[in-house]
Amino acid sequence: MDIGFVDLDILVTQIRNSASKRYFLDAVKAYKAGALRGSLTSLWVALAYDLIAKYREISAEGDAAATEFIRQWDAATVADNIPKLLSLEAEILDHAADTTQVIDGIAKRHLGRLRQDRHLCAHPAFSAEAALFEPSPELVRLHLVNVIDCVLSREPRQGKAIYEIFSLDVQSAGFPADPDRIHNYVDQRYLKRIKIQNVQNFGTVLAKSLLKGVPPEWEAHQAKICHSLIALRDRAPDAWPDLSTTISRLIDNSEPLTRPRSIAFLAALPAFWNQLQPATQTALQGTAANFDPANAPDFRILAGVSVPAFRQALLDAIANMDEDQLVQAIAISPVPELWIPAVESYGESGSYRGSEGRFRRLLAPFSGHLSSGQLDTLLDKLMINSQCWDAGATPGFLLGLLRDAGARNLPTDEAKNRFYQQVRRKGAEAQYVDVLELFVAHGWERRAPENVDEDD
Repeated sequence: MDIGFVDLDILVTQIRNSASKRYFLDAVKAYKAGALRGSLTSLWVALAYDLIAKYREISAEGDAAATEFIRQWDAATVADNIPKLLSLEAEILDHAADTTQVIDGIAKRHLGRLRQDRHLCAHPAFSAEAALFEPSPELVRLHLVNVIDCVLSREPRQGKAIYEIFSLDVQSAGFPADPDRIHNYVDQRYLKRIKIQNVQNFGTVLAKSLLKGVPPEWEAHQAKICHSLIALRDRAPDAWPDLSTTISRLIDNSEPLTRPRSIAFLAALPAFWNQLQPATQTALQGTAANFDPANAPDFRILAGVSVPAFRQALLDAIANMDEDQLVQAIAISPVPELWIPAVESYGESGSYRGSEGRFRRLLAPFSGHLSSGQLDTLLDKLMINSQCWDAGATPGFLLGLLRDAGARNLPTDEAKNRFYQQVRRKGAEAQYVDVLELFVAHGWERRAPENVDEDD
């Protein structure tokens, strides 16, 4: 930027905080009047005030370091503790760059020069005897431009503290579960608030959680972590190429015990497959081919069934699972390929309580992820086993799955019609009234019952 031709009045419009703008205008007025030492002194006041205002904003968002700084500042103000206020003012640039990371290292260097020049202007003791410091107009103009460009025009972006805030957030009940909502939430709450140079670090932390299992407290929230990383890919494209290189290295250097995690990661972000070293691809394919559901398995690996390089090996493993292994696999990774064996096992239930238990363990984990065709299969299987059909909890369980499926994924009209005929045959309108009303609410019309004999 050529400071000799910058219109300061236009730059003023970029300042976010109205109070900071007033203090900055004092510096501009002094500059235009030729009071150059006074201009730099006022400019430092505008800068310090704006940094404190930014600290108040990020403190409200949970930044502990900013909160502690503001606590000390306010306490010293109330107590009229001038030495303490001067001490805090003297360290604010270092604190903003190194602790809260509200400014970066380059901004710290530019603003540090302003602090030095401000000392020369405000304190004659800093100058040589009988020679007051006289800043040039060009120097003052440079400082005016730098303060707006580095601080006053900027949103208060968070640095290191964003990881602690995200960690608490992703483990809370308020963090969304729907992928689209996660993408918007992470974009608005985090990506727009993180300093640009920290976006890649944020993505690396997310990737390490998925690939290495750190920190351990995020293990129960891997789906949310994964969609947060996808949000970064889609909403911060400038940071993604460098982050992709970092992630590829993490996968290439993965240890044998964490390779199932890498396979699950590739299921969510398959574009990384072609970025891996051939040796890594070979090792991951071998891991899938030798997956043994009976030998301390990491069932996360089954997510890789959607990746062509692993698909057949993992389908073979699924086909050879017993019911206990199936239950464990579905609890960890309810991939669509597990649905048919789960429904088949449910359909073989030999008692009312047994069918209810299998519904909870084998079918309920798929809630919210079922297609219309998958629900067709469930309805048909349900109708041929009286131990499933007549179990007391079945209507409620079924209603929950249907509600979570959403209107677009409800069973086909043909399957609904078959189900309704069975309800009529069994005289089960009272038991399944809520299910039928759900179908009607979404456009299904009851057909006249077929002329068939009643079935006990």
